[in-house]
Amino acid sequence: MLMIRRRWLLATLAAIATLGGASAQDVAAWRVECTGDGKALDCRAVQQLFQRVQNQGDRLLVAVLVRRPPDAKTAQMTMQLPLGVNLTEAIRVRVDGGAPERQPIQTCTNVGCFVSMSVNDKFLAAMRTGKELKLTVYDTNKKPVEMSLPLLGFALAYDKVKS
Repeated sequence: MLMIRRRWLLATLAAIATLGGASAQDVAAWRVECTGDGKALDCRAVQQLFQRVQNQGDRLLVAVLVRRPPDAKTAQMTMQLPLGVNLTEAIRVRVDGGAPERQPIQTCTNVGCFVSMSVNDKFLAAMRTGKELKLTVYDTNKKPVEMSLPLLGFALAYDKVKS
């Protein structure tokens, strides 16, 4: 069982490593998802990258959600990462060639590991005009693995979320 998990982890991290070359045409634009309690809607801008697994369908590699919580001064970004990333190393989040923001991994569940961060106006402006959101995670050997998510459609999706 441990060997199967290790092989899956290595395959997942290898698939992530190849995503650096993904272009905006390979991945869908950001979209808006909303949930509600009957009184108010809670909406977020969403981007996901999947790995196609033969005879199993698509497997989620990374998901990024950006929302502005009610009564909050800044936007909030939540990232779902694959299991097996190094938990002792902070991830790095940046737009294009900008300065990286270091963020610790907060928790892991059976579906992945999660990072949540406040997004200041400067970083949000960079996301609105940038081409790629780059996440750098570290594998169990502390080697960096970079994932690039296109920012195609982020500004439009975020404008719908915050209004």
